[in-house]
Amino acid sequence: MKPIRCFSEHNNSLLLLENTFLQIATRSVYIMTGEQNHDRYEPDFTNINLQKPLQMLADWVKEARDLEMPEPDAMNLATVDSNGRPHNRMVLMRHINEREIGFFTNLASNKASEIYSNQRTSSTLWWPRLGRQVRIEGTAVEMPRDIVEIYFQSRPRNSKIAAWASKQSTELISMERLHEEFREYEAKFSGKKVPTPKFWGGFTILVDKIEYWYSKPFRMHERVILTKQESSWSRTRIYP
Repeated sequence: MKPIRCFSEHNNSLLLLENTFLQIATRSVYIMTGEQNHDRYEPDFTNINLQKPLQMLADWVKEARDLEMPEPDAMNLATVDSNGRPHNRMVLMRHINEREIGFFTNLASNKASEIYSNQRTSSTLWWPRLGRQVRIEGTAVEMPRDIVEIYFQSRPRNSKIAAWASKQSTELISMERLHEEFREYEAKFSGKKVPTPKFWGGFTILVDKIEYWYSKPFRMHERVILTKQESSWSRTRIYP
């Protein structure tokens, strides 16, 4: 089994399901741009480990978390529906290992429906304070239930009850109705463990393309694309 990380919603810390393969391998510098100051690590794009293409992403998320940035694992997820219309929204990247990232959601939501229709997705993570961005392309597949179960049970109790109460992406008559349904499930599970709903799960994105972007003064930014080619990865620098 490959190393897996899941981020706990309760305390925003890492749950290590196996020993992590990721370590920070960057050096600390202080950079001043024309617009703002960045106290950050400068990534080494020259020596990216192509055996672990997602290592730098995990390092950047960890650095943002260590600096107590809000929602350091927030990412914009883009999907396409059956009519070819694109849709995007913010989700939380709560899962990462050597070959994939993942997020959790209601399996009856619009985003899930779009993924079932077209598995290709595109995601972006952006940390303005660090001047960094990561773009990811890949194929989304439903997450194994054992990982879903572990993550769902790590959530605060009220978040678990809210998952039962929300018919995500469907019409809601009023907020009072949502609160009523929350209270109904709160009573139903009083004194009991809140089970993981069958309609609640997640998706892993099998990554096949990554772009790492790092801001520098005068728009002399660094951009590197990693592309999967069958069983290996290639690296290409591109103009900013």
